[in-house]
Amino acid sequence: MRRATTPTHTFTFPEKVSVDGLSEILITYSQDGEIILEKHEADLTLSLQDNSVSYTLTQDETNKFAPGKALVQVRAKSESGTVLASQMLWLEVKPVLNSEEI
Repeated sequence: MRRATTPTHTFTFPEKVSVDGLSEILITYSQDGEIILEKHEADLTLSLQDNSVSYTLTQDETNKFAPGKALVQVRAKSESGTVLASQMLWLEVKPVLNSEEI
């Protein structure tokens, strides 16, 4: 991910976890031990066809990260109450010469 851009992040769930059977979804980004950004189900676009969720970050959101490594993790709660968590994934945050919003 490059700062001051608007990337779309997509997370595909395993076949045994259907996105239409989830009552809550939380995607958390952290850097240097601090939570930088959280996305909730209301922020997401669900795709039943791809069994995935996606969203587009704003320039302001990507500018909250410093260049370097960040972590991202997806947590979800099923309608039956089971809570799942993905592995924590490393995300490389790349710099730009000018991070002013355009």
